[in-house]
Amino acid sequence: MAPLEGITILDFTQAYNGPYCTMVLADLGARVIKVERLGGEQSRFWEPYTEDDESGYFALLNRNKEGIAVDLGEPEGKEIIKKLYAKVDVIVENFKFGTIDKLGLGYEVAKEINPNIIFASSSGYGQTGPLATNTAYDNVIESMCGYMDMTGFPELPPLRSGASVGDSYTGLSVAVGVLLALYHRKKTGEGKRVDVAMLDTMFAALEDSIMTYSLTGKPLHRSGNAKPAEVVPYDSYICKDGKMLTVTITRDEMWPDFCKAVDMPEMISDPLYATNDLRVKNFDSFTKKMQGYMEKQDVDDMVERFQKHNVPASGVYRPIDAAEHPHMLARDMIIQYHDDNIGEFTSFGFPIKFSKTPETIRKGSPRIGGDTVRVMQELGYDQAVIDEYIEEEIVEVPEDK
Repeated sequence: MAPLEGITILDFTQAYNGPYCTMVLADLGARVIKVERLGGEQSRFWEPYTEDDESGYFALLNRNKEGIAVDLGEPEGKEIIKKLYAKVDVIVENFKFGTIDKLGLGYEVAKEINPNIIFASSSGYGQTGPLATNTAYDNVIESMCGYMDMTGFPELPPLRSGASVGDSYTGLSVAVGVLLALYHRKKTGEGKRVDVAMLDTMFAALEDSIMTYSLTGKPLHRSGNAKPAEVVPYDSYICKDGKMLTVTITRDEMWPDFCKAVDMPEMISDPLYATNDLRVKNFDSFTKKMQGYMEKQDVDDMVERFQKHNVPASGVYRPIDAAEHPHMLARDMIIQYHDDNIGEFTSFGFPIKFSKTPETIRKGSPRIGGDTVRVMQELGYDQAVIDEYIEEEIVEVPEDK
């Protein structure tokens, strides 16, 4: 039995962070009913596309979900949603602040219909505060929270992350919030509102920037691939074959093994480098010494030598190369399945492994309104009314219904 089997979630989310959250909950066994506007939510129009102009991006984030398409501006459409409110355990939405309330479908309405409902909202700035009404995407939040300023090399402008980590971090935070609210409800019978802001999530992920300033009065600055003020070596070096090697040690007990791996046993007691404090103090000379050594070595040889001495190290992989690594394959992190929108599909697997619950893909992403008829039938609508709503474009179903 999957962990969330028996839990039903009504999913109003679109774009990335919300669908990522509900995908995680669906992967954990929850029944997720995705509500889209007629014509589909925005990520259905994001590249890459198939030859039939179907979005791979949408398929990536919406596996294991059912889908209905409803015009939330129509009274009949609102009524469908309210009937669902009475039956579901959780609502997740990431509309712009105030939108779901203006639709007459906000938390106050939901809890009046279902007092034990869990209502989770994900947004750029949260449900309170002076910026709550603003719209944001990942790059805007990375800029504001300080994450972007911490990324890149000091002599170059700030950089956003290579992936939209603000969205995925926030999606996971909302998922954790939902799980905790479900656990609280199991103990108390009480539902609650969950409010997660992307800005809060990313600010909380800044690691030691705020702490360092509060203790020392000195702000940390972006430092490329290294941590010159904290841990040395913790860096990447260009090797003879033009590839990069990343290596780190976090305790002085690891230093002798590092020195042996780089054929420099004399460095073990070197007065410039024998301790982490010394290496931090002499970061520039240490880095020059290591770079001079690494540019004469091959990445694969160095990784093997570091592993032999139990020193964490890796070459820098492209995502497509990482996807072919034997370890990724052994962990089932590359999976293939059929998706009704784009056909056969290769995607990432489930990062959470359970000993007694094999991970399964129950289905790919839903077609626009692919489950509208069945869900309405579950709610007690007869076929004549369903056909009328389809004709009047209150709901949408696939053309080949």
